[in-house]
Amino acid sequence: MKIAIYHTTDMHGHVLPTNYVEYQELGMLKILSFIDEDRKNYDHSLVLDGGDLIQGTVLTSFLAKNPNEDNPILKLLDNFSYDAYVMGNHEFNYGMDHLLKSFHRVSDKILNSNIENLDFKSNPYKIFDFEGFRIAVFGATTSYIPNWEQEKNIEGLVFHDPIEMYKKYEAEMKENSDMIIVLYHGGFEKSLDEHFIPTEILRKENQGSEFLETFDSIDVMLTGHQHRGFITKLKDVICSQPINNARNFTKIIYDTESDEWSYELIDITSMDIVIKDEYERVFDDINNDLDEYLNQVIGHFDESMRLGDKFDVRLNGHPYINFLHEVQLDALDADFSSLSLFDQAIGFDREVTIKDVLVNYPYPNTLKVMEITGEDLKEAIEISTNYFKLDENDNIILNPRFQVPKVRNYIYDFFYGLDYVVDLGNDSGKRVVSMKKDGKDIDLDKTYRIIMNNYRASNTAEYPCYQDKEIVDETSLDMSELMIAYISKKKNLKINKTKNFMITN
Repeated sequence: MKIAIYHTTDMHGHVLPTNYVEYQELGMLKILSFIDEDRKNYDHSLVLDGGDLIQGTVLTSFLAKNPNEDNPILKLLDNFSYDAYVMGNHEFNYGMDHLLKSFHRVSDKILNSNIENLDFKSNPYKIFDFEGFRIAVFGATTSYIPNWEQEKNIEGLVFHDPIEMYKKYEAEMKENSDMIIVLYHGGFEKSLDEHFIPTEILRKENQGSEFLETFDSIDVMLTGHQHRGFITKLKDVICSQPINNARNFTKIIYDTESDEWSYELIDITSMDIVIKDEYERVFDDINNDLDEYLNQVIGHFDESMRLGDKFDVRLNGHPYINFLHEVQLDALDADFSSLSLFDQAIGFDREVTIKDVLVNYPYPNTLKVMEITGEDLKEAIEISTNYFKLDENDNIILNPRFQVPKVRNYIYDFFYGLDYVVDLGNDSGKRVVSMKKDGKDIDLDKTYRIIMNNYRASNTAEYPCYQDKEIVDETSLDMSELMIAYISKKKNLKINKTKNFMITN
């Protein structure tokens, strides 16, 4: 008997083969259409999702702002007959009410071992019986969520350590099953080899390696969250992590008679897949409403602000970055503004629609104002400059540690409200050679106010200079709403080509 195990994760609302600007070879519709045909080749199949389903595109933003009693994304997956789900950290971005309404129809298929008070009919694990061969699937979500998420969105929830939860249920899963799969919305914090060398700060955000080091009962480890894209064997355990945005998925085949495995990541971006009408029809009604909403023109710029090479933007600045800073400083009173450039951002043409805003800023981040000293600001800029390094010819290049083991461009921040100069020829920590505000040196001992998004303000592991600093103001509207309101109010905007920083070698 051959059992096919399919695993998707971090699809981030990418249903259709598009980013709503151009056609792209990706999307849930393509993945499901492929799996639906492929699973006919095997005796049984098990289809699992690892989280981060309902956030990440203009579609998910629209659904959050225009709630429907039946989220079409979950309707699609339920019609397809997914067998189990776990929650991702981005499931909480739009609040508990939206999360519960979205997943209510699959409440009994949610596997949740470590989030206490999550109001579903969930179980920590479930055993699937295939003609007497029993597979236990254990579900867990990264417990690091309270370090990022707004408190109002997770009020009343308690996030337990997934390792402790597995320890609690391990014996009964071993006794009652022939195979154990861990379905975990989290990644690997150590190297993907027998050495288990830490590749990040060990803060319990990603505990895949800890699972393998602690337990010998796991047969398959299905992970996510890091968007890395790999499948391999570690300690005789098949470990997989598809990349984000519904571009590939895990396929594992187990033959119960020969005890043989085969496994691969199926990349749909290079395959000609015909989308099945029955899946596409689920979105017919919502697509009409979505198009009408997205195509509303809200303002005009005097020139195009399209982004080019993002490495160049991070090195030299861009009017689009200045615009984002201006929106932040218009929302709340602060001396300085900091922000990062999202990889999916494309900038603006002269005419701006709601769609343009949501394509550029798909995250529901709110803004917070924090009190810091001039010394804290200097340290923050120093941290950000580590994004760059000099090669053997003193050319400025991207520091590879921001690409391996996963892409982390979001760590690099731009700063505004001051003029600053960075010399990459200096040692790390001594690269900021000038910081001026209104032509005067910034006082390192003085207290200032800096505005940033809630993610950076709460997740201070990468920017310890912000840790335990007082939040003195915040917005209730998210950044995309603030951008829409700002452009709608101004109507005709002049782009700001000012460059307020210089990075030299």
